[in-house]
Amino acid sequence: MLASTLATVLLALPFISLPVFAQDMTIAVTNHYGVAVQLSFGVNAGFPGFRGNPQATTLDDAATSTYAVPSGWAGRINVGKIDHPDNSKIEGSFYGAGNGDVDVSYVDGYSVPITCSAGGEVLSGCNIELMDRGCNGPDYVSGWGSDGKPAVCSNSMRGNPDGPASSFFAPCAGAAYTFPKDDGANVGMIKETQISCCIGTSCAASPKQHKRDILSAKAHAPSLMARSHKFHRQVHGQ
Repeated sequence: MLASTLATVLLALPFISLPVFAQDMTIAVTNHYGVAVQLSFGVNAGFPGFRGNPQATTLDDAATSTYAVPSGWAGRINVGKIDHPDNSKIEGSFYGAGNGDVDVSYVDGYSVPITCSAGGEVLSGCNIELMDRGCNGPDYVSGWGSDGKPAVCSNSMRGNPDGPASSFFAPCAGAAYTFPKDDGANVGMIKETQISCCIGTSCAASPKQHKRDILSAKAHAPSLMARSHKFHRQVHGQ
């Protein structure tokens, strides 16, 4: 194989590398949360998976792991203090340069703050530590950390497509997905193929998270990016 078409991405685990082809999209995940976090991976049925088939792993504080996906991919990276299905998620799909779609989702639940960027701009996500607000009705704690503190707050609005976000998730509404049609959290198809996702409150903030702290219950206006948002819900099962 020609060296010009193949690069190597070194993961946090020693002596492990995954192939990256020139036409791939890469997602670099950096941990600035202050403690180690758990990563696990999901792929939509019938879609190609991550290059190298990475398995659930620990990402140490201040460490970065980079993952490559081929054209045709659709899936997610679950991120949290524990491995839990309702963790915060990095979601995406990719059909070649100019046809990528990446967002941060708290639709299932929240575990850690995440923002994702490309080309120097935040695409999606919210760097607010929502656990400081206290997870309580109608949302509920579904996972506990080894320190005895809540690690996962499950989202009561996952089955309500039009929202609005519950009070726990409201500060991040429109910046990260807080209910299935929270489409302000998706910028549509992107041309960049190098995505950087950051875990922690010191990560770059989305300007949207500061504009949506108080939500109105009135219906959202139709999005100018309806095509991308419809595709997002199809590939992410929403």
